[in-house]
Amino acid sequence: MSKPPSKPSANRLKKSLGQGGRGRRRSAASQAVGQDKAPPRQLPEHPRIPSAPAEVLTTIAEVEAFCCEARSEGEVAYDTEFIGEESYIPKICLVQLATPQRVVLIDPLQGAPLDPVWSLLADPAVRVLVHSGLQDLVPIWRATGAPATNVLDTQVAAGFADRSFPIALSALVDEFVGITLDKSYTFTRWDQRPLRPGHLEYAADDVRFLFVIADALAEITAERGHDAKVEEECRSLVDPKTYIPDPMHRMQRAVGNRKFNRRQRTALLELLTLRDHIAQVEDLPPRSVLKDDVCARVAKDMPRAKDALLAIKHFPRPVVETWGDAILELLNTVREQDTEALVAGSPRQESNQDRSRIDALLAFSSLLCWREGIDSGIGASRSDISRFYLEAKEGQRPVGVLDAGWRAELLGAPLFAMLQGEASLTFRWSGGPEGAEASKKNPKAKRKR
Repeated sequence: MSKPPSKPSANRLKKSLGQGGRGRRRSAASQAVGQDKAPPRQLPEHPRIPSAPAEVLTTIAEVEAFCCEARSEGEVAYDTEFIGEESYIPKICLVQLATPQRVVLIDPLQGAPLDPVWSLLADPAVRVLVHSGLQDLVPIWRATGAPATNVLDTQVAAGFADRSFPIALSALVDEFVGITLDKSYTFTRWDQRPLRPGHLEYAADDVRFLFVIADALAEITAERGHDAKVEEECRSLVDPKTYIPDPMHRMQRAVGNRKFNRRQRTALLELLTLRDHIAQVEDLPPRSVLKDDVCARVAKDMPRAKDALLAIKHFPRPVVETWGDAILELLNTVREQDTEALVAGSPRQESNQDRSRIDALLAFSSLLCWREGIDSGIGASRSDISRFYLEAKEGQRPVGVLDAGWRAELLGAPLFAMLQGEASLTFRWSGGPEGAEASKKNPKAKRKR
C-alpha cells in the first residue's frame, strides 16, 4: 500500500467511540468493589515470601534505590496493571516489583519514573519472574528497544509440571501457598487515585508469591527432566520477533476459515495496515476502530460507497464519516492492481480426509505430551499440526514449530514417523476415569516392525 493518509486529528473517534463496552465494564467494576479496608490475613512464614505490606514508590530516589537492591538480589518478581482498551499503547497505571524481602508498587501516575525499572528488567544478570507475562514484557521492549533476556514465566513452567496451561496465578497460590486470593479488583479502573487498600493488596499479591511458586515448579520440572524445556520456552517470550507484528499472520488470523481470493486477501492486508494507522492517529486500540470480522467482511465485499460500508454489520458510523474516503480509495487501488502485485493465494486447503487425519495427529500429539506430564496447550496447536501434515503430504520435510527445539524431538519426529508409516500408536485406558492417572504412565507409541 502507498503511504497511509495522514490527517490532523484531535482524537475525533475517541469522543465518538468512547470507552467501548470493556471500558464501561471496568468503570462499573470499580464502583462495585467495597470501600472498606482489606481484611487482615495471616501470611505463612517463609524466607521467600515478603510479609510486610506493599510500599508505594513515587519518587526517582525511591525507585532507583529499590532497583539497586533488586540487582544485588539477582532476581525480581514483576507485573503491571494497565488499561489497554482506551489507547493505542496501553496505559500503565502501576508496576509491581518484589524481592524475597519487599514488595513495592511503583506509581507512574503520581510521578514515579519507569526508566530505572525497564533498565533493571532488561539486565541479563537479573532473573525476572512473571506469570502470564507476555503483555507485561512488551513495555520493556517498547521503552528500551530491546526485550528482557532472563525471564521465567510461572504459567509456562506449570504447563511442564503436569498443571493445565494456561493456569491462573490464584490456582498456583492456592496449591503452593495455601492462600485464596481476592480477585475483586481484577477488572477495575487502575488509573483512579487514591488506590484503596484492597487495590494495594491485590496488586502486591501478583508478585508476592512468585518466588515460592517458581521454586516449587522448578523442583517438579527438574525431576521430570523438563527444566531445559522451560528455559527454552521462556526464551521465546523474549525473542525480538515476538514483539514485531507479522502482517501476513495478522491477515490469516482475520481470514479464519473463510475462502478469500488473492485480491480479497490483498485488500484485507492493506485494510489491516490502514486500521493500524488510524488507531495510531486516533490513539485507539486497532480493534476499537474496526474488528477483525468487520475488516474481513469489507475485504470480501469490496464495497464502492460509504452507504455500502455502513451496511456492513458492526461497522462504526464515526469511522465511515472520518475515514470512509481513505478506505474506499484503498479498495479501489487494490481493485485496479495487476495480478502479479497481489499477495499469494490462500494456504493449502484441508479436504474432509485431511481434517480427520489432522485431528488424529492432534490427538497423538496430546497423548505424547500427556505421557510426559506436559499440557497439550503448550505442545502444538491445531494450526501447527495442519501445516505439518499438509507439508508432509506434499512430500516436504515439515518445518516450523514442530521442527525446532524440544518439540522436534518430543512431537515432530514421532508425528513424521507416523505419517511415513514407520510408527503406530496403541493407547489403553482401563479402570474408568479413576484409572487415568495409572494409565498415564504407560501410553505406548511404538515403531512399526
